[in-house]
Amino acid sequence: MKMKWAKTFWVCLLMTAMIGVLSACGQSDNTNTASGNTGSTGNTEQKQVVLSFMTTWSESDPFTGVYYKNAMAFEKANPDIKLDIETIPYNDYPVKLNTTAAGGNLPDLILMIGGGSMFEQIARSGALMPIDEMMGSWKEDFLPSSKIKEFNVDGKQYGIPGEVSYATVIYYNKKILKDAGYTEFPATYEAFKAMVKDLKAKNITPIAYGNKTGSVLLASLLSPLNERISGPDLYAKIKSGEQKFTDPDFMNALKDIKELSDMGAFNVDLNSVDNVQATNLFLSGNSAMYIDGSWGAKQISKDKAADFEVGFAVFPQIEGGKGSMSTMPGATNQGVVLNAKLDDAKKAAAEKFLQFMYSEESYQNIIRDGNMVPANVTAPADIDPLFKEMTGVLAGVKEITPVYDIVMPATVVTATKNGLQGLTTPGGSTPEAVAEELQKELGQ
Repeated sequence: MKMKWAKTFWVCLLMTAMIGVLSACGQSDNTNTASGNTGSTGNTEQKQVVLSFMTTWSESDPFTGVYYKNAMAFEKANPDIKLDIETIPYNDYPVKLNTTAAGGNLPDLILMIGGGSMFEQIARSGALMPIDEMMGSWKEDFLPSSKIKEFNVDGKQYGIPGEVSYATVIYYNKKILKDAGYTEFPATYEAFKAMVKDLKAKNITPIAYGNKTGSVLLASLLSPLNERISGPDLYAKIKSGEQKFTDPDFMNALKDIKELSDMGAFNVDLNSVDNVQATNLFLSGNSAMYIDGSWGAKQISKDKAADFEVGFAVFPQIEGGKGSMSTMPGATNQGVVLNAKLDDAKKAAAEKFLQFMYSEESYQNIIRDGNMVPANVTAPADIDPLFKEMTGVLAGVKEITPVYDIVMPATVVTATKNGLQGLTTPGGSTPEAVAEELQKELGQ
């Protein structure tokens, strides 16, 4: 299975690592933004505006093909505007973006795969154009501000995301839970743990995990536990020094993971198998649940037997916690931002492009391709029924909180992955030892 989430995180982390001196971005000349690039539509005398566009989108890419097709539909609907597209391979994009921004040679339109440090650095350099005056085209009830904030820097909106990936979805085998006496998924964490304990007593593996890389437990278990226990601001507080990894909030999340492990909640080989193997364990009926991001639905829908009934659940509420089931750790991506130096003609053309690319019709195409979107749009009737069911379950998520991988320094992320693997290994690390190691790695 192609790990889209993991890819996005690695790219974002790589972007963070490669942040260089970007302060010059806003000063260098960029002749590509001059209106002299305009041409003729051929048989008409109307000037054609040409927008240079650096992106990873390509027609043949299963993940970005829908965006490319939407862009081509825009061109067809707007013959007075031409997109001069430069498609960069996904893995090369961070380097290209970094060098182009540092050299002051950004094109008119720039894809930001996700938010994060590099995007914020480029925006703060003055190289990007805020689009606040254009935002009237998207009403709050259509595109909630809580779901586009990754593309907002210091109160200024620079882009709109095309899709959202939630870090945690609990996929469950309806038949196994029903046979075990559960007709509804537990709404509280205590009830969830009781169910896990009951399933284990019935010799059923409660949860299949493929944590070979260390990233899955971090994204899909540690992140929601931290949100439910501490609310959305824990990571910012730890980075600022207001809280520590060794304080009770973060410690309680580690203790919960240790408790689940000691209860036998996971497959015993969770740290030596990958997501594909864990998905197979779930789909073969050898576990009651499988926890992964929202992107996991595509593979499950593709590989499951016709009579395999999958249920979906949001991570349960923790009694007394500061978080909420209406909040989910996740990330938004596929946002297009504008060069700050666009002249009036190009600015008008770029605004028209954004209005088209982030319209209800374009979002429906993105949903039809099997992706969650940040906008409140009606799901098309012809989408995969399983995906439609999942989008219905996740419709109650109103706010996205940043995930650990994106927020924390790379060295801390690596130490956390190792720590969680130790925590879920019999005779391995203790929560206290893991927390102390992380605090030491953070250097505070």
